[in-house]
Amino acid sequence: MRPLVVTVLIFASILLVLASAAFFMFVDTRPMGRLEYLGLMGRITAFKFTGVPELDEAETRFLYNNSCTRRCHGRDVVERTKHTPREWEAVVNRMRLVNGARLTGKEAVTIMRYLQKNFSSNVPTILSDKANRFLKQYLWKSDFGESDLYIDVIYTPLEYFKLLGGAVEAEKYDVEDYTVFLVYLNTHQGRLKQFPMERLAVLKDKDGRSYEPFDWQVIYEGGDLHHREGVLRFKRVKDDKGFLELTLKDLPGQRERLFRWELPIPEAPETS
Repeated sequence: MRPLVVTVLIFASILLVLASAAFFMFVDTRPMGRLEYLGLMGRITAFKFTGVPELDEAETRFLYNNSCTRRCHGRDVVERTKHTPREWEAVVNRMRLVNGARLTGKEAVTIMRYLQKNFSSNVPTILSDKANRFLKQYLWKSDFGESDLYIDVIYTPLEYFKLLGGAVEAEKYDVEDYTVFLVYLNTHQGRLKQFPMERLAVLKDKDGRSYEPFDWQVIYEGGDLHHREGVLRFKRVKDDKGFLELTLKDLPGQRERLFRWELPIPEAPETS
């Protein structure tokens, strides 16, 4: 029995030496050195299979690069196409569950949060450049405010849904009978509180009339509580001329966040 054990150990040692030699000769670890690369790989492996706590920023970036841009895609393919946080979650889940990316659940969540933090956009990514310009000029408003609370609001009359090329969402939100806003809340450091937008929002028109929300519905919540999307609806307000001004009150930082749209909204460009 003992000679067999010794033989196995010698054989394993030879394989280890050959694997190490092949690694140092053929594996490109640039821009980091090979020893640094091995150290990070050890940390990632421990994170993957044990109860090691969350990765730091450098380790997360290494996991993302090693799992995505070194293995499946070029960096430009991923980083030049920004998505909303909800879209990034769908992309990572598709890569793992449909396309067979070799990621554990912990790794997938870590990569998803890295992409959401560094390459997010609230502009729908399916739109043409012309449609995106129209969206930014007439419908999409931002307030980067204070207290690490970033707010984007998209006013969504029928012109918005024409940009998307379909009426299904318009019917879903009943834009014929309601004035509808998509609200995006994002934070990078803390966690979002459950802001009761149905009590914090006020809509005003050109004649000074004020309107309270009809309802507020959260349609996406990031698992790390850094991202939230919701639909804020008011009973239909005339939008043929003048302006609409949406005020969000009693949020962290500034006491009021103001968003204003000049009316009427021009005809949306063709999506084809």
